Amino acid sequence: MSTDHNESVGRKSIALLEKADSALTTDFCPWANKYVYWLKNPVAVLALAVGGSALCGLFLNPLVFILTGLLVLITVIGVALPWVAVRGIRCNVMFDIPRTRVGQPVIVRLAIQNRWPLPVWGLSLIRGFANDASLEGDEGVALARVPGWSTVEYSWSFVPRRRGLYPNETAMVETGFPFGLHRAQKQAVVDGRIIVWPATVALKGVPDASDVQPSEDEFSERRAGDFGDMMGTRPFRAGDSLRRVHWAQTARQQSLIVTERQAPAMTSIRVVLDVMADHYHDERTFEACVRVAASLCESLHQQQARVELQAGPKLIAAGNSTSSFGRVMDELATVLPQDDLTDAGAGRGFEIRVTTPHGVTSGHPHQIVVGGEDPAAWVALRVDDAGVQLADRWRKVCHGA
Repeated sequence: MSTDHNESVGRKSIALLEKADSALTTDFCPWANKYVYWLKNPVAVLALAVGGSALCGLFLNPLVFILTGLLVLITVIGVALPWVAVRGIRCNVMFDIPRTRVGQPVIVRLAIQNRWPLPVWGLSLIRGFANDASLEGDEGVALARVPGWSTVEYSWSFVPRRRGLYPNETAMVETGFPFGLHRAQKQAVVDGRIIVWPATVALKGVPDASDVQPSEDEFSERRAGDFGDMMGTRPFRAGDSLRRVHWAQTARQQSLIVTERQAPAMTSIRVVLDVMADHYHDERTFEACVRVAASLCESLHQQQARVELQAGPKLIAAGNSTSSFGRVMDELATVLPQDDLTDAGAGRGFEIRVTTPHGVTSGHPHQIVVGGEDPAAWVALRVDDAGVQLADRWRKVCHGA
């Protein structure tokens, strides 16, 4: 009985605390915010204090003017010192490498030149390195002291968690020393920006021979593949397609034997990323589609396929060189949903389309649908673990296992 009573008292106490929290945090007069928000500025509060002390000194006791003078001195120093400090410095932001990937650290260097004889305290680099530029709390670096007439270089490891260009907004250096009444800012000069590629997963194999069209009519005599004349047989290896099993030899050897054929000079595959804004209801789904497209482009390129990326009106081909593949990944690092699109034209070879259930095209045989099941989907993936699912289901569509 006492236990039930204690639980009842506990629930009532929690409900009372929740009501008290709601009463203390609820904005009952939102219409008045624009009239009172200026009180959040410490300079405004000090100005009121100066005015109040001056009135007290004028009508009550002249000794109060000492307090007025002290408040004025604090206000002037707190506002003027940061303003003067930032006008004597020059800041340069530099990166050691031009490209990186999501989750991989990169060294950011900040060089600060102080042209004044007095040292500068309390500097911090703000903006430009937030993983979400729309939110407050940018990632950066705080600096304790920059000596007078000197140039100091600082460096730190920055780990981007989102693809894109960094700094993703104007990099600023600020200081509020000594009292934090006013934070003076100075724009930093960025010597080259860094491109952050999306995260990818490794995919083994290409779609089966019956699905992929070779980009050339000639076949290689040195490389084993899925086309051309038979080069020989070999024992079955994990990942081989059951379609390549040589059943006569398998029955004779009493173990699985597969055939090896000539490989085409190059397999042509176009990856089409759906960037129509109307097909995406949230940013997470679009980012998942970008990661899927990046994984396809990178893995197929590593397997000697001729990869083309179509993102809206842009069509970029990844040749055999690293620079051409870099252009594809650069586009995937910066692509955004678009409203008005024009078709880049039909591809010559095999085409894989990455889209959502809202962008499924009827009659297209190879669509990777992110965010829901669809009867027309070649591969269907969830948004939260699209990469893990892609690696597993890609193996099944390529090798049948």
